[in-house]
Formats: sequence, structure tokens, C-alpha cells
Amino acid sequence: MSADTTNAKVESTTEKTQDVKPALMNNQNNQKPQGGFRRGGGGGGDRGGGPSFNRGGMRRPNTNPYPKGNEDKKRFRPNFQGGGGGPGGGGGGGGGPENNIVKMQERMIKEKLSEVSGPTVDLPQLNQTEKKFSSRSRLYIGNLSPEVTDAELTDIFKKYGEVNEIFINKEKHFGFIRFDYHFNAEKAKNELNGTALNGKTLKIRFAPNGSTIKVKNLDEFVTNELLHAAFSIFGEVERCVVVVDDRGKPLGEGIVEYSRKNGAMLAIRKCTENCFFLTSTLRPVLVEMYEANDDIDGHSERFINKKHHDFYNKRSVGPRFAKHDSFEHEYGLRWKNLYEMYNQKVDNLKKELQIDQEKLVAQMELARYEHETAMLRDQLRAREMDMDRQKKEWEMKEQQADEARRVAEQEMRQQEQEMQARMIQQDEDMRRRQEENKLFMQAQQLDNMLNHQEQAYEQDDTRFEMNDQNRYEHDMRRGGGYQNYQGGRGNGRWNDNRNDYYKRRHY
Repeated sequence: MSADTTNAKVESTTEKTQDVKPALMNNQNNQKPQGGFRRGGGGGGDRGGGPSFNRGGMRRPNTNPYPKGNEDKKRFRPNFQGGGGGPGGGGGGGGGPENNIVKMQERMIKEKLSEVSGPTVDLPQLNQTEKKFSSRSRLYIGNLSPEVTDAELTDIFKKYGEVNEIFINKEKHFGFIRFDYHFNAEKAKNELNGTALNGKTLKIRFAPNGSTIKVKNLDEFVTNELLHAAFSIFGEVERCVVVVDDRGKPLGEGIVEYSRKNGAMLAIRKCTENCFFLTSTLRPVLVEMYEANDDIDGHSERFINKKHHDFYNKRSVGPRFAKHDSFEHEYGLRWKNLYEMYNQKVDNLKKELQIDQEKLVAQMELARYEHETAMLRDQLRAREMDMDRQKKEWEMKEQQADEARRVAEQEMRQQEQEMQARMIQQDEDMRRRQEENKLFMQAQQLDNMLNHQEQAYEQDDTRFEMNDQNRYEHDMRRGGGYQNYQGGRGNGRWNDNRNDYYKRRHY
């Protein structure tokens, strides 16, 4: 690596680190003390040590950088608590901006992660339009003369597009300039690289991007949209792609470009300390700083096969951190240990490969004849095995055909027997119905004969009753009603019982 590239990377890191500190200092100097947070005070001597502000704790001004009324961002306002000194010295410390900033980041990550931790089946399409003044449109200008000013660089580069964030290091003779778009930056680089300025030849190339990370061990169902949703919890993402081959198949790696370097560093730290999963598969992503290489548009959500049987299964669970001492954490650590073992084996394999290559050159001529002989022997053995396999297949097919024929014949015989049984059963049913009909007709005839006889008997009874009635009336007219004399002589009595008369006449 050249000295210019090294200087560029160091200065890029220094410049981005200095962006945050002045903002905090300006906030603290411009705001009035409102008791926003406490900072840990130090210990001291016999009188309690340090200024006696709340026993070693000192009230700090409110450093809320967000405007009034923005309630969503006010939730992340630091509330730093410090320790106490106390009589006799000692104590103090505790809290501090660094620890509380980490807590604030943890809380922010947890809240953002809860929004994407559910199913990620239907993600909105990612806007691949280049953002203005992104990190990809930043140029490094080397071999500058000490007399060059910001205004001169602006006049030289502004004809290629809108410029911003000009930085010049006059001691080391280099600088940075940011264009609005990558195309304009590339055009300026191609036309101005190698030109002279104040007697020195300019060396212009794209500045190394220290806010870009490389994500490895990605699942085949991770797309640009899912990768963007997962890693946007660490900071603002300018560009995010899943690297694919010339056929559009994902290679298991992705590139994430942040607008600030602290987002990239936070992602590396969190994904190194924890197991970060993007799908239901227990394969944690591996994150490292990215060395600029050529990449393409990536694996978009539009081209993923949502009809695949594993898609909904793996996309049913979103990005999440594994809890310590959990099942997921255990297998995540196994994945990481597996990759560490892989790196060690790769190094050992390279050394062994070098030795084997040297041996192979010496043994190649001698082994060629044996290799060709072995190949012919293997081919002959393979043909014999293939012939035996085909013979077994033919025999098996013949057996299967014979078995199928026997089964078909047995089924036909069974069907014939069933048909004959059904015909016999039908004949028996028909005979039984005929006999039942004959018996029914006979019973009906007998019933009709009995009805006729009963009607004749009833007519005779009616005729006899009419005759008895007439005779009774005749006797009554003649005998004055004396019908039956009961008792002995001198004890008789008249009985005017007509029923007895009817019974006597009937029987």
C-alpha cells in the first residue's frame, strides 16, 4: 500500500471522528445549565475532594441536540449519573458520557430491532437511487502544494458538479472533496488526474470509504431489502447490496455503506460480540471492514423465488440477537467457531499445498502411466458394473411385469366371482319376493272371504232381531205384558224384561 493511500485512510478516519466531538462541545457551551444529566465527579482529599457539587457529582447542562417539540428523539436524551466523592476522599467516578452513550445506543438498537424482528416476507422495494453527497462521491487529492486554498479547489472542481466538505492538510499535502453524485466525481477524477496545479501534478482517486462494511455468511433468501432493514438499526445506510454472480445467484456476501463511520464501527462491534441472525436459519452474519472491490446491483426482493418451499419458513422470523445461554446463541457460537477453524485450516492448507505442488512436479511423470492404467481399469470396472446394473434392472422389470400380470389375473378372477355371487343373490332375492307376493295375495283373498261371511252374519242377525221385535210387540198387545212367571204357585210375579225375551228368541 502506498504512502498516499495510508495518509488518506488515516486522515479520513481523523476527519470523521472529529465530526462528532465539536457538535457535543458546541451543544454544551451554548446551552444553559438545566440539570440534563450528571457527570461523575472525582474523589479527593479530606474535605470530600473536588468541587462540592452534590458530593462529587456535578450538574451538567442539558445536551439534548434535538429541537423542541421532537418528542421521538427526546427519548434518547442522555441522563448521565455520576458517583459521589464523600468525606475522606475516594469515591467519585461512575456514569460518564461514554457509558451512557453506549446505553443510549443499546436502547436505540433494541427499539429499531423490535420493528424488524417479525416476519419479513413482504418487504418494500429498496430505492437504489444514489443519494446526494454520499461517501462514494468523495475524492482524494494528493500532491497538493501548501499554497492551495479551499477557494481554489472549489473553482477547479465546481464545473463538474456541486461540491461540498472540502478538507486540506497542508502539512502532508493532500485533501478531500465531496461531489454531489458519483458520476460527477468520476468525471472530475478522469479529467483532472495528472494535471498540474501550482507546479505540482495532482494525484486524484476515490477516497477510501471507512464507513463500508462487508457482511458474510448470508442465507440465500437474504435480499438487498432485508439486509438494509437489518443493518439500518446501527445507523443511516447510504447503499446496501447483496453480491451476486453473473447469473444473479447470491454469493453469501453483502456490502453496506453507512453515511458515518461510527455506524459501521457499531455494526462491527455488535455483530462481533453477539450472534446476529437475519432469518430463521441459525447462521450468524460475519461483519468486517470492506476493502473496495467491484460489485453489482445485488439480490433484489423482486427476483427472489417466493414460491420456494423454504421461503416462508426462513423469512417467518426477522433479524434478532441471540440471548446468552440460549439455543440460538449456542449454535451461533458453533458457527463462529466453525469459521475460525476454517481460517486456521485454510492457512495450513496453503502451506501443505505448496509442499504438495513441489512433490507433484517430481512425481507427475512417474504417476502418469499408473494414472492412465488406473483410469482404464476404472472405466472397465465401471462398464462391468453398469452392465450388471442394467441386467439387474431388466430382471427386476421382468419380475415386476410378471407380478403385475399375476395381480391383474387375480383381480379379474375375483371380479368374476363377485359378479357370479351378485347374480345368484339377485335370483334368490327375486324368488323370495315372488313367494312373498303369492302369500300376500292368498292372505288378501282369505281376508275378503272372511269379510263377506261377516257381512252375511250381520244381515241375518239384523233380520232375526226385526222378527223378534215384531213378535214381541204382538205378544204384548195380546198378553198385556205378562212374559214370565217366576216362583211357585201363589208366589209368582210378572217380569217385563225384554232382554230375556230377546235372548230366548235368539238362542
